[in-house]
Amino acid sequence: MHEQKDRGDTLIEIVLTVVITAISVTALVSGLATAGTAGQAQRNSVSTDTVMRNYAEATKAVARGCTDGAPFVVPFEAPGFTVATSPAGVRCPPPTATQQLELSVTGSTGVTQVMSIKIRTP
Repeated sequence: MHEQKDRGDTLIEIVLTVVITAISVTALVSGLATAGTAGQAQRNSVSTDTVMRNYAEATKAVARGCTDGAPFVVPFEAPGFTVATSPAGVRCPPPTATQQLELSVTGSTGVTQVMSIKIRTP
């Protein structure tokens, strides 16, 4: 009688190998996609934050040159972003007072950041 030492792989072993490999590849691709999405969200947030800070600095610069009771208008443009000041129709405060403003910046992806600052006329 001949004894077979090299029997080969069974169908079940091959199917299990393919299933395990498919699960591993799916997990890897899913992880890479999540990392890419998270990276893009972080970039959008940082861009919105940068515009917000620039808008706040422009607002402070206008306040430094403000005279009591004059209209308070901040000339600021950021392509792809919407900026707003609340309350609307603000006037420069008297030198002895401060006025709180709420600045908001919305990016093209819908990311919105809000900042409250106080201004005063020097």
